[in-house]
Amino acid sequence: MRTRFLLTAAKILFSGGLLYWVIHDLELQQVGLVIADANIGLLSLAFMMFFLGYLITAFRWRMLLSAQGVHARIGFLVKSFMVAIFFNNLLPSTIGGDIVRVYDSWRLGNSRSGAASVVIVDRLMGLLALASYALITVLAARELADLIPGLPALVLATTLAVGSLAWLVFFAPRRLYQTLEQYRDSRTSQPWRIIAKVVAAFSMFSGRRDLLVRAFGLSLLLQLNVIVHFIIVSRALGIDIPVLAMFTVIPLSIFVTMLPVSINGIGLREGVFVFFFSTYGIDAVEAIAFAWIALGFVMLQGVIGGILFAARGERKQLS
Repeated sequence: MRTRFLLTAAKILFSGGLLYWVIHDLELQQVGLVIADANIGLLSLAFMMFFLGYLITAFRWRMLLSAQGVHARIGFLVKSFMVAIFFNNLLPSTIGGDIVRVYDSWRLGNSRSGAASVVIVDRLMGLLALASYALITVLAARELADLIPGLPALVLATTLAVGSLAWLVFFAPRRLYQTLEQYRDSRTSQPWRIIAKVVAAFSMFSGRRDLLVRAFGLSLLLQLNVIVHFIIVSRALGIDIPVLAMFTVIPLSIFVTMLPVSINGIGLREGVFVFFFSTYGIDAVEAIAFAWIALGFVMLQGVIGGILFAARGERKQLS
């Protein structure tokens, strides 16, 4: 408990310190004016795209559950994902919502280890799609590549690393799962026993090339929706960055804000957009406005998810 408190405190200090460093010499009134001058129609369109994303996520989630013999309604999974966003906002981490999704996968009839493996694979497919978009377009983002030496190599290494994990899930040799059996013994310490059970649950996906193709295809569609969403937000603010460059900037930004060093990406989000956007001549005021609209959208989704969570009447179970 003490360690968790110290880690949370460190994240709060890091987020606050980084945010102060990014905005301390800016006129925040100017940021407000940029946001107030945004195209409301485009921002509304951008926000509505989240609901398309929920639907795609639900179909991918149901597909992975079906591979483990668990069946679910799309409506249930959409609502669950929206509640998960609420918990991402509520808890000081970016994985709070994953706990909700594991819980909901379990209460559909899955085992605990099976439920965890589904959410992990779901996440993995999303990361692989993001990395793939960045890899395909990184050479077109010449300004960014000039700013960050070795960026193409870094993106390639990340894509290969995530792709290797996906390969292990879907094509790992059976000997690996047989080896894991020894770690599921009651004499093994609990953390290793839990890890072994979750990894063993990946065997349900082993050899399912068709599942990999379909899940990855939906992931590409989902992340395309995410990137286009951010492009529309940028245009609503009058920020003109080449479209192909945004296919590199947005995946990189998402990877950075997922790092477990801040409170829900606060501070990191602002810093990364100021850094990347400056490469294309966008000043810090506009970059901060972009980041805060993105944060506002996240919080608004959390409010909607919180209302759905309250309607579920399961506060005690999830707590």
